[in-house]
Amino acid sequence: MVDWTAGSRNQLWNSSSIYRLLVVILVFVCVTQVNSFKHDKTKDSVNCSGLRTCTKCAENPSCSWSLQRQTCVNTTRRPELLMVNIHAHCPQFTIVDSFVYKMHLPFTYKVKVSNDVSGFVKYLSKSNITCSLRGVTYNGTVSEVEDTINCESISNDNLEFDKQRLMIYHYSIAFDGVPLRIDDGVNNYFTVYNSHYCDISNKTKHCVACSWDSELNTFYYKRCSVANMCTGLFEYYDSRNATAFADTTTDDRYNEDTAALLPKSGPPSGACPDMTIQSVEPLTAPWSGGVTLVITIKNHDVLSESRKVTITVAGRDCVYPKTVNGETISCTVGPPKPDDLATGPVHVEYGPLQLTSSQMFQFVYPEPTALSPTCGPISGGTLLHITGHSLDAGSTATVSVGPSNVPCELVARYEDRVLCMTGPADRPASGAVTIVFDKFLRRKVGVNSNTAPSFKPVQFVYAGDPVLDANQPFSGIASGGTYIPVRGRHLACVSNATLYVDDPDGLRHYAGCAVRNDTFMECWSPALDPPRSLTPGAPAPLLNFGFRVRFADHTLDLSPQPDFPGYRLYADPAFTDFETDGRNVTINGRHLDRGYQPSVDLAIRLRNVKGTPCTVISTQRRQIVCVRPPSSPTDGDVREIYVTVGRELARTVKKKKNNTDKRFKDGPLGVFEVFLVIVGILTGVCFMSLLAVAVYVVWNNKCDIRRYL
Repeated sequence: MVDWTAGSRNQLWNSSSIYRLLVVILVFVCVTQVNSFKHDKTKDSVNCSGLRTCTKCAENPSCSWSLQRQTCVNTTRRPELLMVNIHAHCPQFTIVDSFVYKMHLPFTYKVKVSNDVSGFVKYLSKSNITCSLRGVTYNGTVSEVEDTINCESISNDNLEFDKQRLMIYHYSIAFDGVPLRIDDGVNNYFTVYNSHYCDISNKTKHCVACSWDSELNTFYYKRCSVANMCTGLFEYYDSRNATAFADTTTDDRYNEDTAALLPKSGPPSGACPDMTIQSVEPLTAPWSGGVTLVITIKNHDVLSESRKVTITVAGRDCVYPKTVNGETISCTVGPPKPDDLATGPVHVEYGPLQLTSSQMFQFVYPEPTALSPTCGPISGGTLLHITGHSLDAGSTATVSVGPSNVPCELVARYEDRVLCMTGPADRPASGAVTIVFDKFLRRKVGVNSNTAPSFKPVQFVYAGDPVLDANQPFSGIASGGTYIPVRGRHLACVSNATLYVDDPDGLRHYAGCAVRNDTFMECWSPALDPPRSLTPGAPAPLLNFGFRVRFADHTLDLSPQPDFPGYRLYADPAFTDFETDGRNVTINGRHLDRGYQPSVDLAIRLRNVKGTPCTVISTQRRQIVCVRPPSSPTDGDVREIYVTVGRELARTVKKKKNNTDKRFKDGPLGVFEVFLVIVGILTGVCFMSLLAVAVYVVWNNKCDIRRYL
């Protein structure tokens, strides 16, 4: 009996195993993705601990703001109570009354709490509230009904307000010893006005104020124009430790006597919309300066009133500042300095306040990129052409060559090129060409920027006069185009090199050369008429020859050494036919090994110009032997080969004619040839059979006649 249940259980077990395996794989993939996400998140996260307000902290997905500790921490899976990680959930703190008249003292500093999504006011109501003013700590309370934090009333005895038009005071609040961080630091300050001078409707007219943070400090700045009826010309600048709660800083109103003692600072770009650099035009200028910039600044008229304005562009002074209108100022970029930067922001200083542009300004530096020629004689006198852009920058320019800084006399200077004449050098050498602008900016000639790590300057070579080496013969064939190696010294500076040979009639024939390095160049033989009446065994005729080159902007003839005074002209190789044993190919002819370099000039191909190459293994006066490659069909019938010698001589050589017997010996018969043999044999057999039948018939007839007789 068959147990069907066992089979069902086995099938069920297999399905369950598959499901378990899929679950394991899914969990593994999820864990891997989570770890990858954590890794990417950690890699791209910011330093949360350096963010001091809820708004700045919660803008970053990896950060959360602890309302209890008033610090920014990394976001965790199990957030604490009163933790904010969404920008829109940050509570806002706003001072209820930012000013008071002296006659209305005492004053109660009161902060309104709004957008309390997390119930922070309720938490504060159960905390110990303290307020700090001018180094003195006062008690405070929390009103859950009004959602406010109220500090103890302050009288004039604590403020020491006398006959000034106004004074600004800094308040700070803490709960259970934890300083309360307010997003807009302006709400930490309040102003006391002397009622005799001020009308409430004019207290903020023609004024600008802002608060910002740096890495260690917090700053508050306020300035009012003389047109403000409450303040007159007024400026207040406050800098304090960002981590300290106790308010020990007194009134830091700016004046000329204390200006040098106050640290210069300014809001980051976009932090204070009411006093910011809105635009800079243009954003580039030549390195030499002299360009007029137009800078648009919000409330420039208030910030610049009755004071000197200082402007720097990428660290360089921008001189002759001039106010164009209430929000526009112009200046002229000054001359360069040795420590100038190529790129940087624009800074505008108003006393202790420094505004920084969000746009980056760039100086266009002179860039010499190409040099021609790249070599010349040690005697000097080579006219160098240096090309590039902005080469007319600066007031002066000097050019030097090589490691010894050989002077190159300046001939002309334009925006895109510089011309100079090299001076004499002590010995052959090579080195970069350097242009010095205004006595301190050094720029080497090269393709890439002088500051790039991959920069390689173009080398100029001071070379001696070119000379040919001894013990080297020169020869060629009548058709020309054969390879002639030439060795010598100081050839690197040679250009337009040619080999010339004078025929017996005095006519000069030329062929080209290519310089490979300082000691070697390659030439090709010129075409000449074949030598006349050359008797067998007689040496090839010697012809006058030499090398004409361009060196140091003039033409120079290089004569061979006395040990080989002439150019030997050989007749062209004459190919008659070739033979093959199936593997080796032997070419027959005359003058087959003279006047050329077989390893370079000689090439043999089977059948035609596109045929299989045949490797040359031997060259003799009357024979050339080459080997067919293993890949070529050994049973193929090669009837022609294509031979080239140099660049000009090319010949098609026919196979040597042999008798039929030898043709059969040369190799196995072809299919067609076998067919002909078989047909011949069958024809012979048929013929012999018919002949035998005919003989038999005739003989039989004769026998019959004799019988009857």
